[in-house]
Amino acid sequence: MDTAPYHPLRDGNRLQRAYYRWALPYYERMTTDMREQVEPLDALLYSGRGLGVWGIWLLAMAGACWALRAAGLDWPWALVVGGSSWLLLSLATLAAWLMPEAFLRVQLPRLLVRWMAIGLSSGLAGIAVGHWVRHGRFDLPMLAARVVEQLHLLLPVVLMASILPMVLFWAIARFSLRATERRLERVQLGAERDAARAAAAEAQLRLLQGQIQPHFIFNTLATLQHWVDKGDERAPGLLRELTAFLRSSTELLGQSSVSLGEEVQAVRHYLAILQARIGKRLAVALDIEPALAQQPLPPGLLLTLVENAVAHGIEPKIGGGRVQVSAALTPAGWRLCVDDDGVGLAGEGGAGVGLANLRQRLQHHFAGKACFSLQPRAEGGTRACIDVEAP
Repeated sequence: MDTAPYHPLRDGNRLQRAYYRWALPYYERMTTDMREQVEPLDALLYSGRGLGVWGIWLLAMAGACWALRAAGLDWPWALVVGGSSWLLLSLATLAAWLMPEAFLRVQLPRLLVRWMAIGLSSGLAGIAVGHWVRHGRFDLPMLAARVVEQLHLLLPVVLMASILPMVLFWAIARFSLRATERRLERVQLGAERDAARAAAAEAQLRLLQGQIQPHFIFNTLATLQHWVDKGDERAPGLLRELTAFLRSSTELLGQSSVSLGEEVQAVRHYLAILQARIGKRLAVALDIEPALAQQPLPPGLLLTLVENAVAHGIEPKIGGGRVQVSAALTPAGWRLCVDDDGVGLAGEGGAGVGLANLRQRLQHHFAGKACFSLQPRAEGGTRACIDVEAP
């Protein structure tokens, strides 16, 4: 199913779709910043609301032509000069806004000369068209006399149409450049704020893990010392599992991302240690699809879920219980779950600091394409799941 957001041109009426197909190659050649400005403008101009903009623009051009006619210019000349000048003024204004750096690099005197040349050329063309419309032919002596006659009107118009727009264009370019700089500053500030928030979440996770693991390790060491003192044959196996767990968990927590397979291996050692300590009170099942072994995860995420299941579900239960870790493909992506048949949720389950931190890390790591859920099971106990969308 297509999940692309609605685009007013691409998904609009037939005219809008045709324009979008024509404009798309030009959009793709634009810089990101320019495209972000041009596409909304096109969407406005080629919509129902855009008809008002076009109407105002045409009325303004008609007013310019009428003003030139009122100043004494013939209608053909007034239409050509007024229309072309207004069109150039509109395009130059748009260029000054969209490409301020390129516009400001051009030397102002050179730009004025070019603009005056365009104005004079348009004026001469208008006089020539008016002469041909009146006489049906080009009479060079008569045309030259007409140019001299209209020159006292043409030069002031060209000068005013050159100096004032240039000042306007430069002001627009400066304002656009400053607006772009402010927009980039806001984007950079937002990125820095997100990075700081992510760093704080990672630091908070490490602090929480630093509080959890010593408790778990000290209890394990106490058990190990007791077994060694008694000469219990279970001591060597527990020592091997503890060494493997410390090595794998230390390596994982030093990375920004780990594979699901690596995380599951650390969980195996963790659960093996607990089974050695509490015996038959803890049953364990791991069901991980091999195809998901290389899926990336923030380090310590699965370990946190398993530790919660044991600490809050199994250990408070008199007879103990079972913890099952599963990972499977889904139509939308894949799902990682930790189920326990312990005492179940108490109070505001899922509202703790550790799980809030887990949700933040998922949001940051998967850019909003993963979610966490914690629900009671119908048969008793709790299910904690992480659903990840396919990229």
